[in-house]
Amino acid sequence: MANITDAVLASALKKLQKDGMIARQQYNEIPPRVEYTLTEKGASVIPILQSICHWAGAFYKDDAAHTMKQCQRCDYNA
Repeated sequence: MANITDAVLASALKKLQKDGMIARQQYNEIPPRVEYTLTEKGASVIPILQSICHWAGAFYKDDAAHTMKQCQRCDYNA
């Protein structure tokens, strides 16, 4: 399993926030806490991703060795 650095994650989250895909909520607590949620624009991508999962399922349904971990956790039932 590949790990990403904190800097790469922070950069990706900033780009998603700048593009209006996610919203960031910062809480003034110790330790600091930040939550990210999908915006309406971000949520609009879900059906597209589900379509891709459905397409992939048609070709790789019986190929568990090549199923991406993200697809194994997807709540979309193809």
